[in-house]
Amino acid sequence: MRLSILVPVYNVASYLSALLQNLLTNLPADMELVFYDDASTDNSLVQIQTFKQNNPCLPVRILQGSKNVGLTIARSKLLNSTNAEYIWFVDADDKVEASLFDRILLILKSDKPDVLLFNYDVFYDGTEQIKHQEKLSFYPKNSLVYASGKQIYRTAILDGKHYFWNKIFRRELIVDVVDYKIPAYEDIAYTPILLSQCRSFYYFAETVVHYRIRNDSIAQKMGIKQAYGILAYVEQALYASTVVLDRKSQAYLLYKACIYYFRILKNVEKSNISENDKEQLLKLSNQLFNLKKFSVWKIAGLLFRAGMLDKAVKLIYKNICFKINTTGFQ
Repeated sequence: MRLSILVPVYNVASYLSALLQNLLTNLPADMELVFYDDASTDNSLVQIQTFKQNNPCLPVRILQGSKNVGLTIARSKLLNSTNAEYIWFVDADDKVEASLFDRILLILKSDKPDVLLFNYDVFYDGTEQIKHQEKLSFYPKNSLVYASGKQIYRTAILDGKHYFWNKIFRRELIVDVVDYKIPAYEDIAYTPILLSQCRSFYYFAETVVHYRIRNDSIAQKMGIKQAYGILAYVEQALYASTVVLDRKSQAYLLYKACIYYFRILKNVEKSNISENDKEQLLKLSNQLFNLKKFSVWKIAGLLFRAGMLDKAVKLIYKNICFKINTTGFQ
């Protein structure tokens, strides 16, 4: 297979039919679909099985988990299940422009990039209203570009759009590169590392993915797992400084860890989660934030030396505000 579309599935029955119908009508011959059902408790698995049975000529495979392992590990199991030349993680609740598949496959076949990147937009679940459209900072558009892993890494970090689902990777470059252990925010934790393995990219400047904002998603709903966003940024900053040797990316990632931490502290008290969950979230957030090993003032200095004065000023301002309003903030 030229390309495997890898789809982790967990309790997304209400969204699957639209995705499956779209894929059904546009799936080229040298693409396959691989689903991993992460022990769904709704009828997600039944929908996929029915889809496969009704379309016996399509290359569709279904993996089943006996217990729920979470999105991060589900991605790992999907990656290890295929030998395709390229892989693309697609979220089951999003929409894709399958009409662009032929053009994507042509690029992969003729230009053979290590990674193909593309645009996306973001829409609200239920209303279908577009929140915003996102374009990437990679340049030039629509052509194969050879670059160092450091260049590709830094562009993605500073761009801030380092998601799994708007990138197609050459599979052999990313197998066994990361451990897929972080419970949440695996996009931040791992995608830039995978990008640092690449030495060429193709920026396909079309909107291929329509990302759905769900109120019950980890990113939107306050809960313990939100603390792992801090860990993702902190560990990525360590990778930037020790492996990629990019101080600018390190400074920016430490800045993002601080801003994310501030946001949690601001929102946790007004959330409707239990007092015990609030306590656990704050405790874990503080533990993970302290792993950064840099004071806020030192991070501001790193930002200043990296030419990001506006972010240095914002960080100092946020720090002063939280020292005034939050007891025990370090």
